[in-house]
Amino acid sequence: YFIQSNLRFEMSQQNKRLKTNGLDDSQAGPSNANVSQLTPDARALARSEQVAAQMSGTDLKKLEIDLARYLLFADKKNIPTKKQDIFKHVLKDNPRLLPKVLEGARKYLKRTFNYSVCEVDYNKNRYYLLRNNVELPELQLLTRPAHSHSQLALLTIILSMIHMANNALDEKDLWETLKILGIDRTESHVDFGETEKLLNEFVKQTYIEKQKVTTTNGLVVQLKWGMRAYHEVRMSDILQFVASIYDVDKDIWKKQFSSHDGAMDIS
Repeated sequence: YFIQSNLRFEMSQQNKRLKTNGLDDSQAGPSNANVSQLTPDARALARSEQVAAQMSGTDLKKLEIDLARYLLFADKKNIPTKKQDIFKHVLKDNPRLLPKVLEGARKYLKRTFNYSVCEVDYNKNRYYLLRNNVELPELQLLTRPAHSHSQLALLTIILSMIHMANNALDEKDLWETLKILGIDRTESHVDFGETEKLLNEFVKQTYIEKQKVTTTNGLVVQLKWGMRAYHEVRMSDILQFVASIYDVDKDIWKKQFSSHDGAMDIS
């Protein structure tokens, strides 16, 4: 009885505080005490919902659509979207709304385009990428410009070479191998164009990461898989490609490919 009386008293005091602030139970959202017990992301979402509760449904929906369009626009250029860019171009004076608005944008992109939004923390920044969930390769190709098909082929070759070098390939070794295949960095290729420029574009799009590393051979530039590659490239495709090059059954490569940290399922 004593515990029940205390609970009723606490609830009445909370209701008084809500009425004083012009809110009822349906508008209040999580209490500060409850919010403090959540994970950082859940806490940010809870506080974002509190801010969003003071907006009209129409204004909130507009921000969700604006963010979805902004992410789509960035995806067409294959450039990851920085969190700060969203603050600057979409939310502007409402940065605390991001978790709630992003939640709505996710649902819109999933429902309308079957895209997922991937969040990646990289070099002390948070980035947002779109991933196409369409399984059929033919449909995925329809979303790409015609000229990008050959670029995708070169990207597949380079990512495969990087992986076969345990995800750390000297750039010098890359160009030496590509030259054997008839791809010279000093000449324009009939399918790929200026390959050195294209490689730098892959780096800009974060499919590939360049790092300067000191080795026994001195300072060298090494290539690694970039964050977008981990989220967009299917390891089963890379596995099949390497197996076709060596003319072997892809199953013999499974153990090596499954060791690739962050790689997609290859079953």
